[in-house]
Amino acid sequence: MKHFTAFIMRWYREAADRYAIFQWLLGIHYQHGIGMAKNEVKAVKWFRKAAEQGNDYGQVALGMCYDEGIGVEKDQVEAVKWYRKAAEQGNAAAQSCLGNCYNEGKGVEKDEVEAGKWYHKAAEQGDVHAQSFLGNCYDEGIGVEKDEVEAVKWFRKAAEQGDTSAQFFLGSCYNEGKGMEKDEIEAYAYFNLAAITAAYAREKRDAMESGMESTQRAEGQRRTKELQAQIEKSQGK
Repeated sequence: MKHFTAFIMRWYREAADRYAIFQWLLGIHYQHGIGMAKNEVKAVKWFRKAAEQGNDYGQVALGMCYDEGIGVEKDQVEAVKWYRKAAEQGNAAAQSCLGNCYNEGKGVEKDEVEAGKWYHKAAEQGDVHAQSFLGNCYDEGIGVEKDEVEAVKWFRKAAEQGDTSAQFFLGSCYNEGKGMEKDEIEAYAYFNLAAITAAYAREKRDAMESGMESTQRAEGQRRTKELQAQIEKSQGK
């Protein structure tokens, strides 16, 4: 196995001399120590090679390195530069990251309308984080006209991909009747689903339980299992 791994990595290096996609892949291996010693500086070197050839995966990876200070000095202006290059090529992860930069004013002047624009592009491609953020934008009227029905739509898309915060917000929408008819069982089910990983969701679920009958709790728990099974099926688990 060791010799096979060494062969694969040698082949990667040879391919990286010619193809940008393998430069990005080699960077990933160095960044995470896959088949070689972890070396974030070398990872940046290979991401940059790919990025400078116009490879969108290399561009977003390099942007993230600058954004988080991985293998290079943190520079959010430089991060925005590379996110934008990849985002303009249609890379959903880069579009989501660029949306975050505009939303938080990182490396660029804060612009909630521009943030919403990039979240929307990424969300339409199925980026779960962008879907959750976009739902929040519509829920609160941040950078877009407030629209609770549209908020529910995007929270649901993200929740169905397993996003904890979207599950919690969708539970809140059901609990308050925002953008949909109020449904305590669905609210409880989504809070319970989010509670698997989030303490704030457990607090909300527990508060609901105190006012529910045992039959309602049982139905909510059954619905949670059903939702969880649907998510796992969609993820191929």
